[in-house]
Amino acid sequence: MKHPEVLSQLVEHGQAGLASWFGVPLTVEHAQAALAAARQGLRHVRAAQHGLFTARLADLIFRYWAGYDIEANYRNFLALLGDEREYALLELCYGQLLMACKQEPAWRHLDKGFAAAAHLLEPEEYFTVLKRHELLRQLPLAALPSEAAPLEALLAEARVISRLRGAAVHSDMRPSKHTDTVD
Repeated sequence: MKHPEVLSQLVEHGQAGLASWFGVPLTVEHAQAALAAARQGLRHVRAAQHGLFTARLADLIFRYWAGYDIEANYRNFLALLGDEREYALLELCYGQLLMACKQEPAWRHLDKGFAAAAHLLEPEEYFTVLKRHELLRQLPLAALPSEAAPLEALLAEARVISRLRGAAVHSDMRPSKHTDTVD
């Protein structure tokens, strides 16, 4: 089964970059199949204690896309973290999953994750994440999830909203041609 690149890096190589985007939408069928494989892999990893964090992170991602409520898994995961990098990755990942569906709590997690990751990121990665977050802030979020969208679609929508807001601000600043005055 072929996973999107970031998920392949996570599952196959146990690598999770702080500047990666984990909110890559998957079909329920793909997520359920990947979840079954990830659970089996998690059992092997637990025995070896190597790569446990990334295996749990992959499990969380696949559970989300398989349609499970992962809030309890997220909270349990928080209690098992080993260091600040793991905390930053978990928060960024969870926030990105929520952002992919434009859900309100996304920023709570993305902001926590970015704050924890800021000093761990290389300068180029820092500005990549910073610019991504600045642009994504244009998106309206809601309590109920919308249809999942990949990062490029979210960024394109955010750019359109940003341009429209910019046009509205500029049009409000033009002098009015309305000359209704009282003499």
